[in-house]
Amino acid sequence: MNALNKIFASIFSLVAGIVGSKALERVWLQVTGADAPTKKNKEAREEASATRVALFAAISAGMMALIQTSIEQGSKKATKRSKSNPEEI
Repeated sequence: MNALNKIFASIFSLVAGIVGSKALERVWLQVTGADAPTKKNKEAREEASATRVALFAAISAGMMALIQTSIEQGSKKATKRSKSNPEEI
């Protein structure tokens, strides 16, 4: 993977992570009616049961793994495409 693809993959990963976590917090609020027990939200963490905190952590980790895998696959495809058709870049 060349340097440009690494930079884009890092940027897309960062943006996707931020957007994904915000989306998860909104969905959590709509489904449970309570704020998401995030690291930033100490009150929500203290009020939530251990089960809810563990569930939120598991869902969050799974979502981030999906985002990371998607970014890696997209980056590999972009690298492959740039090697086969360098004039398109």
